[in-house]
Formats: sequence, structure tokens, C-alpha cells
Amino acid sequence: MSTTRLIYLGVPLLWLLAGLSAYGQGAGCQFQSVTGVNFGVYDPFAPAALDGTGQLRFVCSSGGTGSFNNRSITILISQGNSNSFTPRQMSSGSSRLNYNLYLDSDRSLIWGNGTGGSYQRGPFIPGNNVVNTISIYGRIPAQQWVAPGAYSDSLQVVIQF
Repeated sequence: MSTTRLIYLGVPLLWLLAGLSAYGQGAGCQFQSVTGVNFGVYDPFAPAALDGTGQLRFVCSSGGTGSFNNRSITILISQGNSNSFTPRQMSSGSSRLNYNLYLDSDRSLIWGNGTGGSYQRGPFIPGNNVVNTISIYGRIPAQQWVAPGAYSDSLQVVIQF
């Protein structure tokens, strides 16, 4: 009798650390919340990639009326602990699990800082004094043979204007 054993990896939320840029007196953007990408449980035997989503919520204020004084912003996400955008890597002890974050739900445009094969979000003009919500799309490629464990990475999210 042959037995097949499945190994499941518990991948907790991938937390994104929010950075903040400020511009002048009374004007700027502030993060309301950053929801990490939740990949759930990763199965190295699964034939398909594992997708997850997260969310950024922020408010920009011009200190007056109008749409942030028509000032455009750009949102950047760092490489994390892997020092590369292609791929980013989560870690659990000495084990590494490749993943990436994307601007689009098709997961074709890597979200980064515009270097190393990545793209930045924007420029765009956010609403003034309203909560702006941006989705983060994540993907772990299929069939990576890694040790069971809780994998994570830390990244910085920056709003530039």
C-alpha cells in the first residue's frame, strides 16, 4: 500500500509596514490601515499558485478645499528582506518561500518602486479628506519545496508627493 503525505504550510498574514511622507504645513497623507496579504495555507503539492489580497487605506489632506490641491501621489512598496523584486521572499528560519505583490488582479505588474522589473502605483490624484482604498494582490508560485512553518516578510509602503 502506497501512502501520499501532504505537507501544509501555515502562512500567516504578510504584514506591510507603512511608511509616511509628509508635505508642508497642514498638507499630507496618513495611512488609516494596512491589511497584510493573507495567503492562508500553502500546499507545495498543489499544481496552481496561491493567491491572496491585502489593502491600503489612507487619507490625503491639502489643509484646505480641493483635491489635495491637485497634487499627484505615487505609492511605492519596498523589496522586503529579499533585496529583490523578482522574486520577493518570505522566510521561516533559514527556509525561503518565493512570492510577489502586484498592482493588478491579473498579477502581471509587480508592485515596487519602479526599478528592477517593478512598477509603482501612480502618479494619480487622490481624493481630498476622504479614505482612499487600494488593493494589493499577492501570489506564491506553485510547487516550492520548503519546510513547514510560518513564513513572513516585512516591507515598507511609502506615499510620495
